[in-house]
Amino acid sequence: MELKKKLLNGEHVVGTQITMINNPQLAFILKNLGFDYLFIDCEHGGFSYKEVSGLTAMCRALSMGVLVRPPQADRQNIQIYADMGIDGLIIPMVESADTMKDVVSYARYAPLGVRGVAQGPVTDFRGVSDIRDLLKEVNEEFLIIAQIESKQGVENCDEILSVPGVDAVFFGMMDLSVSYGKPGKVEDPVLKDKVKKVIACAKEHNIICGYHFFGRHDLSWGLEHGIQLISWRSDISAMQSSYKSDLSFIKNQL
Repeated sequence: MELKKKLLNGEHVVGTQITMINNPQLAFILKNLGFDYLFIDCEHGGFSYKEVSGLTAMCRALSMGVLVRPPQADRQNIQIYADMGIDGLIIPMVESADTMKDVVSYARYAPLGVRGVAQGPVTDFRGVSDIRDLLKEVNEEFLIIAQIESKQGVENCDEILSVPGVDAVFFGMMDLSVSYGKPGKVEDPVLKDKVKKVIACAKEHNIICGYHFFGRHDLSWGLEHGIQLISWRSDISAMQSSYKSDLSFIKNQL
């Protein structure tokens, strides 16, 4: 669980999103390629708890980070995913401070929250002698990330990012484009201005910024604006892009 430490040290981390492929060997491939973390999308992906647990176990064995986006920010999902030993959670469609107050409470052990203590990867596999030290350590290491992806989320970003225990902000650009009446136009200047507004707010609150990049063309823009947590493509888009390019080349030779 090194992701948060690296980010707090001012480092950049690069991960990729999986929505469709459930195979722990994928983590092995991606780690060998040099990715720092795996972003498991359970909001749009059809992964079961068992499947996420298997992917997480492989990542832990490889010293690779794991972030999970749950389908919703309820106590059950937060508790179950957190207990698998992941590095943190990306909470979708955050529009109010109250949502993040609940998330922080569910994801942090006492005295910072009400997370239940259970046997499993988080508690039993570390071999600590004092449970108090362990709970303090996990509280410090666990990343809680608010995903802003609507007009209301942008408007309420100051209150959302002011919640104690929120570590980072992430952007859902597709939903943000829909919310502002510009479906799919993720690079529209209006949307870029909204993202810059949230990034400025994050900097005021010492909040880490994350962004899902759709390609090389907007990476420079993100780095210039302080993006540290980089999400690069997905299993679906990586395959589509690679195969489309290869097939075009092949067919042009026929």
